[in-house]
Amino acid sequence: MNCEQFKRSYSKFDGAANVIHWKDIETPEYASYSDHMQDCHECRDWFQTEQLKDWKIDASAYPCIHMAYHANYRCASHQDAWECPSSLIVYVDQYDEYGIPIRDGGTSYWKIDCCPWCGHALPQSKRELWMQKLRALGHDPMNHYDKIPAEYKSAKWYKDDHFPDLRLV
Repeated sequence: MNCEQFKRSYSKFDGAANVIHWKDIETPEYASYSDHMQDCHECRDWFQTEQLKDWKIDASAYPCIHMAYHANYRCASHQDAWECPSSLIVYVDQYDEYGIPIRDGGTSYWKIDCCPWCGHALPQSKRELWMQKLRALGHDPMNHYDKIPAEYKSAKWYKDDHFPDLRLV
C-alpha cells in the first residue's frame, strides 16, 4: 500500500461512524493499511492529525501532533486513560507535565521531557512552582493534598491572571 492508498482507506477503516474496527484485522486490505501506518511516519502523523480533527481537538494547543494525539486518546473500552493499556501518554495539567503511565493500579507515571516520537521539547514542569506557591500560602502539598484549594488541582492556578504572582524566596 502506498501513501495515497492509505489516505483513501482511512475513511473505510478509521474515518467514519461505521468503520471496520480493530477486531476486523482478518482482511488483507486492513493488514496492508495497518502495516503501512506502522512503517510510514508521514502517514502515521497524517492519521493522528485526522483523528484529532474528528475528536475536535486543537492540535496547536500541544507541543506536537504526537502529544496532542496520545494525550487525548481514549479507547472504547476504558473511560479512564489510567486504566487503558493502549493509552501511552498522560497529560497532568496541574503540573503541565506529560508522562508515561505506570500500570500499577494508581496514577503514577514517568515524567518525560521530550516527545518519544519526534523529540520535540515538552513544557518545563510546573510541579516545583506549584509546591512553592502552596507552601507560601500555608499549605502542605505533600501531606494534606485534600486541603489544597480546588483551583490548585488543575491548570487554573497558572493559567488564570487573577492568581497573585507570589514572590518566592
